[in-house]
Amino acid sequence: MSGIFTLSIECVGGRYLKAPYQFVIEAPVELTLGDLASRILEMVDFDGDHLDEFYLANGLRGKRTWFTPDGEWDEDDAHVMDLQLSVVFPLPKHKMLYYFYDVGASWCFQISKRGKETKSQPEIDYPCIVSETGVKPKEFGDGEDWD
Repeated sequence: MSGIFTLSIECVGGRYLKAPYQFVIEAPVELTLGDLASRILEMVDFDGDHLDEFYLANGLRGKRTWFTPDGEWDEDDAHVMDLQLSVVFPLPKHKMLYYFYDVGASWCFQISKRGKETKSQPEIDYPCIVSETGVKPKEFGDGEDWD
């Protein structure tokens, strides 16, 4: 049996964010950041055709640290999407994990691990949604900003 992490994912920023939105998933510890990114985009019904990245920071406006040997941004960071959750968690002290999508719209999701690793249940297909609250953001808004 695989280990399971419970992750709380909250949309904390974006050009068209109108109201709070958060969901909780249970995911295998072997899930990659790339697969997690796909799951996040699927949950919010975004196209997935923009640049994206994961990084660590003390807070939403904090200094970003990337998953590179020196913690600095590197355009050749494709390996980051192959990192498994078991490598990412636990996070360094005082750091939060963020997923940033679409430089123009600046969508940002804060990802927190809840509780301890648990055992998977054979009857559950992971990753799975545990809960969802708030108003799901619209990737391109309501179209009111368009002429």
